[in-house]
Amino acid sequence: MKRFIIFVLLLFFWNANAQESGNSLLDRMCANVAESCVTIDYTYTARVSGIDNIASGNLMTQGEKWVMRGNGIEMYCDGKSVWIVDPALNEVVIESAQEQQTTDFLTNPARAFVNLYDNFNVNAINSSSDSKSLIYSLLPKNGDMEFLNLELYKDSAAIRAMSFALKDGTLVKIKVSSMKLTPKISSEAFRPQIVFDPKWIVTDLR
Repeated sequence: MKRFIIFVLLLFFWNANAQESGNSLLDRMCANVAESCVTIDYTYTARVSGIDNIASGNLMTQGEKWVMRGNGIEMYCDGKSVWIVDPALNEVVIESAQEQQTTDFLTNPARAFVNLYDNFNVNAINSSSDSKSLIYSLLPKNGDMEFLNLELYKDSAAIRAMSFALKDGTLVKIKVSSMKLTPKISSEAFRPQIVFDPKWIVTDLR
């Protein structure tokens, strides 16, 4: 579930492209993301089989490169390899990024949304109760997601919140406490800055 949450967040950042869709705020968000390195702090609640799982994390993403930290786990992707690091246990699993770049929705939802408008229809747009943001109700054209709601601040086009439901009944609510756009950085920042010496258990699956 944790990896699923990460990729649903990434779906708005990987290869985002502004389009002349008439949804100016959504288009503005896509354009901003395409030109920047994006860092967000978030919390989420995932209801699975009636049980709520609450967690938080930090995500930095740029194109298909990203770093996620949360709940004691660090994940890095430089576009070629993925490192899943548990510093407390001195364990790291390394995978090929290509293994995650599939069209299978549950394996990597982000791949289904390289082009937002190709995979979703905008069903409705509503203003939030405090009038600070717009809530986009998006319906997927295929896949295992029932719906996706995306809330964007009117002034900055930054993500305020997201929620989505899967056909198996899973409901996820994500609250973004901070979203920053900065100039793009080097690929080195998306690799672990750790020397995996003999103290580490390294499982390399590439």
